[in-house]
Amino acid sequence: MTPVLRNCVNLLRAFRTASLVCAWSLVMLSGWSWAVPTEDAAFTAQEFAFAGPDRIAEGWRSIRLTNQGRDLHQIQFLKLPENKTAEDFRAAIKADWSKMPSWVQRAGGVNSVTPGRDAVAVIRLEPGDYVVICGIPDVRGKPHVVHGMMRPLRVTPSVESANSPPAADVILTARDFSFAMDRVLKAGPQTVRLRNEGRQAHEVVFVHLTPGASVEDFLDAFMPGSPNNQAGLPLGGLVGIDPGRDGFFLVDLKPGRYGLLCFLPDPVTRAPHFANGMLLTVDVR
Repeated sequence: MTPVLRNCVNLLRAFRTASLVCAWSLVMLSGWSWAVPTEDAAFTAQEFAFAGPDRIAEGWRSIRLTNQGRDLHQIQFLKLPENKTAEDFRAAIKADWSKMPSWVQRAGGVNSVTPGRDAVAVIRLEPGDYVVICGIPDVRGKPHVVHGMMRPLRVTPSVESANSPPAADVILTARDFSFAMDRVLKAGPQTVRLRNEGRQAHEVVFVHLTPGASVEDFLDAFMPGSPNNQAGLPLGGLVGIDPGRDGFFLVDLKPGRYGLLCFLPDPVTRAPHFANGMLLTVDVR
């Protein structure tokens, strides 16, 4: 068995026991100047809790996550049905943390942010009750939500006219199981729209590969609970969104080679989508 294959097997085992993992994603430096909607909500993450608003108005909202902890963190927005509460979600996770409850809707959010950094995503929020969670695994493979990293959130109807999503420089389409771009990525700051045309929830993980390293090397070096990977640095992406949804994230690309991956697990086989071929390598000049 090759090292890459052996590591994929280990990852498969990890995803069977931690399928809430939404994996790596958006990391950005503060001070960027993209024309995105006004920052509507700012959250901070630590081990293992969020601080932030309890209410957000509906619409396209710019969400910032600042990581003040020592581990990778993310913020996934999950919409609850009318007959469920945050306590119902907590009870479901306590009973079986190996899978996401089937009754939640994935609305996206800011994916993995490294310690000391912040990141922004733009997502569409409909009125209703939500929970925000961190699904990144600890060193034992348990997602942070198991340690209590979740909080309830109410999205309220807005009296303002509907706002518009930001303009996208690149459209990235996710299908079962592939990525496709509508144009070539270029060096510099860009707004990327992720559109899910598949039948499963998908995410994108944007990785700036170390010179000479491949996407397979990045997977082989991946270790749950570690913010470091010698084969590459996560630079962008979006936490899982359901079929038919879209969301936006920002990247500032330097010339080099990048990898795009989806880590979300298949609901039946529990295999991460990259194991089904949902990965892509692109060169930026």
